[in-house]
Amino acid sequence: MDYYEVLGVSRDADGQEIKQAYRQLARRYHPDVNGGSAEATDRFKQISEAYAVLSDQQKRRRYDAGGVFDFGFDGSMGSIFDIFNQAFGFSNMGRGRWASPGRDLEQQVDIELEEVLTGAERNLTYERMARCEACRGSGAAAGSKPVTCPTCGGHGQVRQRQETILGSMVTIVSCPDCGGTGEIIEDACPDCGGSGVARTTEQLGVEIPRGIKDGQHLEYAGMGAVSADGGPPGNLYVRVNIADHEVFTRHGNHLYMSLDISFAQAALGDTVTVPTLEGNEELQIPAGIQSGEELRLRGQGLPSLRNSRRGDEVISVRVNTPTQLTERQIELLHELAREEGTELNPPAGSGIFDRVRKAFGGE
Repeated sequence: MDYYEVLGVSRDADGQEIKQAYRQLARRYHPDVNGGSAEATDRFKQISEAYAVLSDQQKRRRYDAGGVFDFGFDGSMGSIFDIFNQAFGFSNMGRGRWASPGRDLEQQVDIELEEVLTGAERNLTYERMARCEACRGSGAAAGSKPVTCPTCGGHGQVRQRQETILGSMVTIVSCPDCGGTGEIIEDACPDCGGSGVARTTEQLGVEIPRGIKDGQHLEYAGMGAVSADGGPPGNLYVRVNIADHEVFTRHGNHLYMSLDISFAQAALGDTVTVPTLEGNEELQIPAGIQSGEELRLRGQGLPSLRNSRRGDEVISVRVNTPTQLTERQIELLHELAREEGTELNPPAGSGIFDRVRKAFGGE
């Protein structure tokens, strides 16, 4: 089993990336989230074993070197949940039941292309399930408190005996009356109905870094929905949407635009003014440039998300063929053609042909 592949990280991932990958997978495959599915539980064990090794620098070095060693991981659910709680910073809050994490949420913010260059800030308003303020998350009405569950005696677990062909089998399951919490709420909070969580509106200031790409997410740990049974809260993922620009298109950190020039500019060269994200810049057009060739303004693109290095602005040249010619222009073009050793013969019936014939004294 390749531990890096199990967690979906590269072999040079740092400790924070490994922890983040584990936490995301642990939320998805937690047995309580998947109703005790055998497939999910096996997957949960695999990612827990991978995290147990890769999160320990000494074990990770020995693993990378191909060494065989004692993981300190016995594969039991107790060992697995110890790893889970350590990664999330939570303890077993359900006595006999391991609390499931809260749901992750996603929101979107819109920015302009110019803000990719400078960075941006947005104020985000969204709704989530949070701890009920009226009962402070206990689920009990004011003046009351949860009482010990009489069915399980506060343990959160009960034993079930079942007779099989192999004899009497005893299994331990979460208490059906208290749901594994070990407590019963006799007088429920009217605001949350005894769940301990209620819908609330949150305000969040979102800082968007320079160089961010369209569709990338910003993660805000613990800002998702709160778990109804005491587990860790989910995360909030803010998707950044970058609006289309009327001039530029983006490819990586480079900006691309088209520039129309005349035949004379293409043949003789010119100095023109082109837009950039920070104002206008002069661009030198070399003589003899062909349609489709590209010119660059170095460092006028977008910054990298990892450093301050900027891409280029790439200008694709399009040479316009004139369609409305004066008689003098027609005459000059014929002279140019003869200088090049070509005698033009425009198609009969075209407007240009008639004007050429008239210019040279034809009927």
